Amino acid sequence: MRLRVFPRTRGMSPSEAAAYWLAAHERGDLDSTDSAEFALWHAEPNNVLAYAKATRALTVFDLDDGTDPHLLALRQAALEAAPTVRHRIPILIAGLAASILIAMFAIGVLDLSTSLGVPPDRSTIAQSDRDPIDRDDGSRVYVTAAGERRSIRLPDGSSVMLNTRSRLVVAFTGGRRLVRLVHGQALFEVAHDSSRPFIVEAADRHITALGTTFDVRVDPGRVQVVLVEGQVVIERASLPTPGAAEIEPATLRPGEEYVAELGAALQVTSVDPARETLWRDGFIEFDDEPLAHAVAEMNRYTDRPIILSNDGVGALRLSGIYRTGSPDRFVNTLREILPIDARAVAGGRIELSLLRSTDTRP
Repeated sequence: MRLRVFPRTRGMSPSEAAAYWLAAHERGDLDSTDSAEFALWHAEPNNVLAYAKATRALTVFDLDDGTDPHLLALRQAALEAAPTVRHRIPILIAGLAASILIAMFAIGVLDLSTSLGVPPDRSTIAQSDRDPIDRDDGSRVYVTAAGERRSIRLPDGSSVMLNTRSRLVVAFTGGRRLVRLVHGQALFEVAHDSSRPFIVEAADRHITALGTTFDVRVDPGRVQVVLVEGQVVIERASLPTPGAAEIEPATLRPGEEYVAELGAALQVTSVDPARETLWRDGFIEFDDEPLAHAVAEMNRYTDRPIILSNDGVGALRLSGIYRTGSPDRFVNTLREILPIDARAVAGGRIELSLLRSTDTRP
């Protein structure tokens, strides 16, 4: 099943998009183009359900004069958990949309953790506040935990955005700028310095740039490089072991992806750099991909991973853009668009399985 993406609600779950559209309707801010897009959005079954929930939620505080202690407590809990409305939404609509989302959390239509009996996941994509580690050899180490991202300013004026579960070692010398991505993912924006190349060591590869923006990801047995702008050259970091195949240097152009995977042929393909770097804003996009792959990607951002039963649920197809860092929110969205069931299991994790025909949802 493919989930269509609409320009005005790009990056939102069905529930968040429903709050946006309802707010726009309440204010009367829809022109003919907006109305046409809403009609297309509302034609999808999962969006119809989300819009109905948002409409019901809008009335939750209608009779509240601001003094009821129970509603105040609900409002405060919702404020702590509610997703933020992205900056591109007009401010007046954003305020009302946020209120609708708060109401939806308050009455429980967006809080999957309540129905599953597990504590809400408070992990967020936030800047890391931990100090770097200075080592005796003069290098400096930066790390991020699950769900963190970290912005780093290097001595030469270059900047690095470090993604979840990453480790970066910075070792600048007089002759070159060397960093080593031990594992994880990082986006590099390199300050131009023709006298000192900027080299990223990733597994057994060197990525060399002068003034360039590129994304590097290192997983066990796999290195991925996406060039956003400029030019990079990728080559083997050290002499090959006896019998190992030679690797010719590869030069990337903007919009190209380099993938070196253990046991597979090296690939250079065209990609959308904006999609590949959505993680900077706390999002990830899937395009008709197996649910098993989507869950594995989302699990990178949490210490409370989602697990899949062995009934074939992982083979379901998924498209769309989703927020990272909250398995509850992701699962809640999945239940709106896929025939799945979810239950709490040991360790506060969530298990997904196929929805049986006899099952009913709360």
